[in-house]
Amino acid sequence: MNLNQKNWGCPKKHKAREETIVNLYRTIFGKPSIPKSKQYWTISGQCSSGDSKVIPNCEYDHVVSSKLIKPVQFHGAEIVPEIYEANKTIVGPNWYLGDFYQTMVAQDNIGNFKPAVVNADLLMMPENGAMYLSKILAFLTALKIKNVMVIGNLILRYRQFKFTNEDTVKFLSEDPQFKYAMEVGQWNIYDQGYTYNGTGDNRTIMGTVVLTRL
Repeated sequence: MNLNQKNWGCPKKHKAREETIVNLYRTIFGKPSIPKSKQYWTISGQCSSGDSKVIPNCEYDHVVSSKLIKPVQFHGAEIVPEIYEANKTIVGPNWYLGDFYQTMVAQDNIGNFKPAVVNADLLMMPENGAMYLSKILAFLTALKIKNVMVIGNLILRYRQFKFTNEDTVKFLSEDPQFKYAMEVGQWNIYDQGYTYNGTGDNRTIMGTVVLTRL
């Protein structure tokens, strides 16, 4: 993924985020916003073109304007250096260059990891995506973190590849780290049926699985 390669304020993505993160968090936890002492973690994508201006309706703009969080509560990891450098021009949120999971581990090691929301928006098919999501859930479980919502977005349909959210849950249930998380952390699969069209005019179908630990 390169800088300015896609529409980061795509209405389809905005709608999906509103329904599976903003509204769902408020429904599950009965609060209009995450606690002041907690954080919102995500694979940020591009939130600025490098001019310190926020791209309208990007994830950062969305969750802040919806009043789910304050800017300082946003923690976004991005693996593409050019996108990270562009995002870094926005002052207020926390930007990181690197793999999402590894970044969370590194920040926990220095006492800077207190998630209320973890949005794993993965450009992966269910099999590999389930492994990555299981790793995140096992990590959160080992840290004994509660009152947290994890959102897993995976590619269900792309070209000749076709999967369902049920396939994602199947792959999850077969993963040892997921089994550990469910047994020890007693996570609840709150929603596993949400699907939406990918960004732009392509025929990609995305699927969402939401898990909570109260």
